[in-house]
Amino acid sequence: MQTTEGSTLETVNEPNLLQLKDILRDELIAILETIRGSKALVLDKEVSGALSMIVDFGLLKEHGVEKIFLLEAGPLDTGATKGVFYFTLPHVQKMKIIAEQVKAGLQASSDATKEYSLQLVPRRTLICERVLEEEGVLGDIALGEYHMDFIPLEDDVLSLELPATFKELYLDGDFSSVQYTARALMRLQGLFGFFPRIVGKGDFAQILAEGLTRMRLELMSTGLGGGNASNALAISSTFDSVVIIDRAVDLTTPLLTQLTYEGLISEVFGINDGSITLGGSAGTAATQGGASGSGSDAQAAAKRKRIMLNSSDGIYRMVRSMNFSAVGNMLSKMSRQLQDSYESRHKAKTVQEIRSFVGKLGGLQSEHQSLKTHVSLAETILKRTQTDDFSSILDIEQTLVGGGDLTREQMACFDKLFALADLQAPVPGVGGELKGQTPPASSPNSIHKVLRLLCLYSLWRGSHFKQKTYDAWYEEIIAGFGFHHTFTLDNLDKVGLLASPSSAKAAAATASSQRVASANTPDESLTTGLLTTTMPSTRPRNPVHTNQLSFLRKTLNLVVGDVRESDPDDVSFVYSGYAPISIRLLQCLVRDPAVYTTNTSSRYAALLRPLGDSRSRPAQRDGHNMGGVKSGWEGWDDVLSELPGETVDIVQSPSDRDADAAIADEMVKRLGEKAPATLVVFLGGCTFTEIAALRLLSQQHNHRYIAATTQIINGNSFLDPLIQKPPQI
Repeated sequence: MQTTEGSTLETVNEPNLLQLKDILRDELIAILETIRGSKALVLDKEVSGALSMIVDFGLLKEHGVEKIFLLEAGPLDTGATKGVFYFTLPHVQKMKIIAEQVKAGLQASSDATKEYSLQLVPRRTLICERVLEEEGVLGDIALGEYHMDFIPLEDDVLSLELPATFKELYLDGDFSSVQYTARALMRLQGLFGFFPRIVGKGDFAQILAEGLTRMRLELMSTGLGGGNASNALAISSTFDSVVIIDRAVDLTTPLLTQLTYEGLISEVFGINDGSITLGGSAGTAATQGGASGSGSDAQAAAKRKRIMLNSSDGIYRMVRSMNFSAVGNMLSKMSRQLQDSYESRHKAKTVQEIRSFVGKLGGLQSEHQSLKTHVSLAETILKRTQTDDFSSILDIEQTLVGGGDLTREQMACFDKLFALADLQAPVPGVGGELKGQTPPASSPNSIHKVLRLLCLYSLWRGSHFKQKTYDAWYEEIIAGFGFHHTFTLDNLDKVGLLASPSSAKAAAATASSQRVASANTPDESLTTGLLTTTMPSTRPRNPVHTNQLSFLRKTLNLVVGDVRESDPDDVSFVYSGYAPISIRLLQCLVRDPAVYTTNTSSRYAALLRPLGDSRSRPAQRDGHNMGGVKSGWEGWDDVLSELPGETVDIVQSPSDRDADAAIADEMVKRLGEKAPATLVVFLGGCTFTEIAALRLLSQQHNHRYIAATTQIINGNSFLDPLIQKPPQI
């Protein structure tokens, strides 16, 4: 990679994110070693999957772990183990369950030396300590925290694996995930140096940015200079900036049907913890995951197959980010190449040639197994995409984002969804798996499926969404799915996903006046999670246009008619013609010409970098690093005003002294131009399509865009925390 000065940028500056897994593994082992002898692990279900990506059972066994349980209410029999470790999220109800088990264990155990340890993930909280104290077990259990920060799912994807962050932020008013993200980013700055520039969009993007700057200034003021602290005080030569995208800025993307191979696997099967678990024909081609048990549970587990989906699978690495329409041809090509490799054995005549083929045989067999798996998965997905139901929903989605009016036949599709409501429908992406079953050819009409479409309609129709239509749909949902969904609809209204037209008008009228008192202490915004300069909202505060998304569609070139799905030249390939707003905002920062359209004013065109036609892929042609954030949000005020939340653009100085500001700006600019990577943080969840779009930009710009998120989501897992569960009778 060449810099603008012509010198070669050393590869040592390339971020090695996989080292984070080693750090997390070492910290976990250090915690386990605090209790000698045999141990039992009790894992929160929402933590167990993430831990499995960090350490395997073989290593745990080497360090004394004999039994693993999921945290559930009721008695816990750990046998004769010397210690019991709990790993759980800091939730009050879970503290009560643990307290009951500890009290029961202490009363029933004849071994007074048994030790209990509770590790809160990723941070301990005062409220959890108070609950344990009230339950009378705080003195009987060692309380700690396991800093399970960013987990490297791939070398370009980091995830905190925190569930329900969007709901917690915008419905519950719980800002904990912002603090967890800030501390995770501080760990990255400890490894790679502080980010020269912090840019972002959204209210929680601003809170996170302010928290990061405060935490770094605190580190500077302490004078700590050893270890990772010294790196955090130096400007990063690895990352030119961190871009923070609040999920509220782009609510459309997770609601749409993902059309990349990886995205459709998530839609049809549900990807959890980097894998899918299923049975049937798709599963028989894969390696069986570890499972134990007895009776019918053991038989059911034996029939399930766990398929790991990561870059260690060469075939998956090549096809995961492709539009699904191109996957069939690619798998067919790979099949022919594999067949040719097998046929080469007939040409081996000498001992050396035979030995060479035998050496390749293991790899060929592994590739053959992987190919069978993905052909089977692709066939299952193809059946789904060929149904009338799938085509109808996709057609409605594309009509809405394209700004068109729905036809009478398309509106009738909504009535069909209500009429065929399925209360027991499996929901891919929610609950972990499809209980070992092959997905049905046609997607069942779950409440998640219906609400995704209604929310999309509400967002894009704007003022054209009639109150009588909303009222009719409200009654249909209650009649078809149950009265408890009055709470669901209320939740969706509050967060701005499915707003009643009357409440939307009222919110628009008062949006600009929603302010809260500022304590003039911005450093408290992160620690208290309460003090902010504005009320966080998913609605723009001072929009100029009545239909903001319609304006953005034209200005940011969101809809591309001539999309190349097989050989993509624009990020819109991930939705077969629609570009995610989140990615277009990144392209605005990068000054990518793909944002330019004939409808864009000459003023916007002047902002774009003179790269020529983006379809010629200039960055690949000349080999230069053409990516990264160079000029911030300058010139995009009209676009930013139509989006929710505050705008962030902070240049971090190596010193807090004003006299050094000019020198710092120049230093940041110089290092930023050489830095080979940009970190893109999605606060509230990120989809596989957005990751695929970032990978395309990385190729086009010869610059690494690394996704960091609170959780990988699809439309189902995005909405599920907002959906009221039926009452237990």
